[in-house]
Amino acid sequence: MDDMLLLPAAALLFVLFAAAVVLLLDTRAQRMQRRIAAIGPGSAAAADPRPSIRLARRGRAPLRDLLRRLLQVPVDTPLAHVMPVGLVAAIGILAGFAAAALGQIFLAPPLALALGAAAGLLLVRAVFKWERTRYADQVRRQMPDMIELLASSVRAGLPVAEAFRTAARELPTPTREEFGRVVREMALGTAPETALMTLHARTGVTEYAIFSVTLGVQSRSGGRLTETIQMLAETIRQRIALAGRASALAAEAKLSAAVLSVLPFLGGGLMAMTQKDYLQPLIHDPRGRRMVVIGLGLLVTGQVVMRRFIASATRD
Repeated sequence: MDDMLLLPAAALLFVLFAAAVVLLLDTRAQRMQRRIAAIGPGSAAAADPRPSIRLARRGRAPLRDLLRRLLQVPVDTPLAHVMPVGLVAAIGILAGFAAAALGQIFLAPPLALALGAAAGLLLVRAVFKWERTRYADQVRRQMPDMIELLASSVRAGLPVAEAFRTAARELPTPTREEFGRVVREMALGTAPETALMTLHARTGVTEYAIFSVTLGVQSRSGGRLTETIQMLAETIRQRIALAGRASALAAEAKLSAAVLSVLPFLGGGLMAMTQKDYLQPLIHDPRGRRMVVIGLGLLVTGQVVMRRFIASATRD
C-alpha cells in the first residue's frame, strides 16, 4: 500500500514543481509589464534621457527558459490568458495525478510516474497553446480595421507615430493594448517597423511582419504612404478570407480525427456493458495490458500526425 501511495505522491510533487516554475514566469512577466508602463510617455521615468526597461539579471536560468518554451507560456501577452495560470497549473496537477493513478493498473511504477508527469505537462501546454492561438486570431481579425484607421489618419495629414497613437486609443482590445506597447517602444527611440516586427514576434501574427516590411521599404524608398497602406489593407483582407476558407475546409478533417479517436472508447464501453468478461484479459493479463498501452500510444501518434498534416496544410 505504501508503494502505491508513493507513486502518485511523486507525480504530484513533480507537477507541483512545474506549476511553481510557470507561476514564477508569470510573475516576472507582470513585473516587466509594470516597468514598461512606468517608463511610458507622461511618466516620471520618461524624463530619464537613457531609460531602461530591463530587469536586473539574477543569473541565467536555462531550465526555466526551456520549460517556458516547452509549455508555450504566453509570457509576453498577458491578455491572452483566458484562465488564471494557477488554475491551469491545478488542472495539470489533477491530470498528472489521475494519469499516474491509472497508469499503475497497466504499467510498472516508473512508467506510470513518467505517464503522469507527461500527461500533466502536455495538458498545460495544450491550454497555453490554445490561449496563444485564440489571442493571435483576435488580433488578426482586428487588423483590417486597424489599417483603415491608420490610412485615414495618414490621409488627414498625421505622421505615422501619431497614427499609431490614434490606434492605441480608438481600437478595441487586444489591438489597443498591443499598439499601446508599440507607442511606448517608439517613445524610447525604436523605429516603427522595428516595433511592428516585435509585435509580430510577440503575437505570432504574420500580417504584422508584412506590415513592418512594407512600412520599412516605404520609409527608405519613398512614395505615397496612404496608397501603400490601402494596398496592404486589401492584401491582408484577402489573406484573412483565404485563411477562413482553409479553416472551413480543414474542419472536416478535424471532425474525422475526433471521430476516429472516440470510436475505440465507445466500442470498448459497449463491449464492457454487453460482454463483461470479454475485456478482462486486457486488465488482468500482462500481455493485455501491453496491448492497451500500445493501442493508446498508436492512437496518440495518429492524432499528432493528423493534426500536423492539417496544420501544415492551413499554415500561412
